[in-house]
Amino acid sequence: MSDDRDLDRLYQRPVGEFTAARHALAKGAGRDAARIRTLEKPSVPAWAVNQLYWRERKVYDKLIRASERVRAGHARALKGKAVDLPALEREHGQAVKAAANRVRAILARAGDPATSATMTSVVDTLQALPGGGQPGRLVRPLAPIGFGAFGALLKGAATSKALAEVVTFAPARPKPGEAAEAARRARDAAARRLRDVERRAKRTAAALAAARTKLDRAERRRQAAEAKLDAARAETDRLRSDVAGLERDLRVVDQERARLKAETARPGSGPRVGK
Repeated sequence: MSDDRDLDRLYQRPVGEFTAARHALAKGAGRDAARIRTLEKPSVPAWAVNQLYWRERKVYDKLIRASERVRAGHARALKGKAVDLPALEREHGQAVKAAANRVRAILARAGDPATSATMTSVVDTLQALPGGGQPGRLVRPLAPIGFGAFGALLKGAATSKALAEVVTFAPARPKPGEAAEAARRARDAAARRLRDVERRAKRTAAALAAARTKLDRAERRRQAAEAKLDAARAETDRLRSDVAGLERDLRVVDQERARLKAETARPGSGPRVGK
């Protein structure tokens, strides 16, 4: 018989070993064997998010808490209560970004390429959490939660189903005047979010312009440095050639000097005088 710990270990294994490990687990699972054989192999994005749960629990839990806070904030806003939604959404966005960076590192350590498509699915899944079934055992990416799921949250329908899987919502008929008030609150909230986004866009554009200026300066410095390096290499090659030539000349001179010394040291080696 297998237990939950065996299944947990199965989903913690490298994704390429999942099928073989599942078959091995099924062999000793008794009456659970058939159920285990039907377990679906996780996709790479789902597997990577699972590993965030198993290996980076603090990051995962921080993301879940931020998600729960932003969902609760939307629920209160839909009921007409004052909520600082931009602040909650920024907190959630930061938690998603931190989690995505950890997932990217997990993929790198596993040797799986963190392609654009993979990371898009990873980020969508992180934004949809908590949802999609038991944590650490996802088999496919999740879709980010939408308005329908928030509506279900208000009605209390998201108890047995994950919020990311709720796709329908039929709100109760509003009382006279409530629709106009709700529309006004929605416009006010959208205006606040728009102002926040515009401020962020302005800051980002300014930071981008400054970064581009720094990059241009660094590129010019690099080009100048490369030019100096090329000149230094050419000078080094010229001097190396000069040194090699002078060394050859010195060897020739040393040999000639040694020969002449030897000749002058032999008896009778002086110049002959005619008789």
